[in-house]
Amino acid sequence: MKLRHGFRLVTLLASLAALPVSAAVTLQGTRVIHDLDTGRDVTVKASNVGELPALTQVWIDDGDSQSRPENVRTPFRLTPAEPRLLQPKQGQAYRITYAPRPSDEPLPTDRESVFYFNLLDIPPKPEDAAGRNLLQFAVRTRVKLFHRPAGLPGNARDAAGQLQWHAHAGGLQVSNPSAYHVTLSTLSLPDGSKVDVDMIAPGTQVNLPLPAGAAMPTTLKFQWLDDYGTPRDAEAAVVR
Repeated sequence: MKLRHGFRLVTLLASLAALPVSAAVTLQGTRVIHDLDTGRDVTVKASNVGELPALTQVWIDDGDSQSRPENVRTPFRLTPAEPRLLQPKQGQAYRITYAPRPSDEPLPTDRESVFYFNLLDIPPKPEDAAGRNLLQFAVRTRVKLFHRPAGLPGNARDAAGQLQWHAHAGGLQVSNPSAYHVTLSTLSLPDGSKVDVDMIAPGTQVNLPLPAGAAMPTTLKFQWLDDYGTPRDAEAAVVR
């Protein structure tokens, strides 16, 4: 099964994402950290926790979730790259190697870059499928892949504490002066209301609108995700 065939199934899944579909093949962890201080390779482990064989395909994209896998170009090499049939309770380790081509645009060396590791789980055709109308779904798991250059200042676990919060245009502005991405999972105001949040890239500023009727806070509480995907609690003051 070639990659482009699998991608057609991904597109179908994206259009029907509201349906309750679960993956038989799961990844160990919710993010991948590729740290050049520890080597050019990192391993991602997948396991078939279902009761039937599953065909899997993996690839890395550069942030465009709708891009076709065969057209995506990243500075990483995946091993194995070809589709693999995983038997029930069987695992598979995928090695990600940083291997830029001479023609690739160099990645920044003073801050992290983010990519995405994709795993497509394609269920087998049922043995009793003959003469039946069936609708099968391929399930894609997509997790962040952080490329961490060697010798970055500071460390990722302190980056959330370095975020700077300001009142700005009736909302909040958060700045990330660190070299690391900070993924926020929740942000709570003193009155209990929630603010929609996401990932704050290194060296960027993000404007966050307040909920309707919410007063500008002087302090706030938030949760951020560490390298293992574990939520961590933090508090910060808002500069007016």
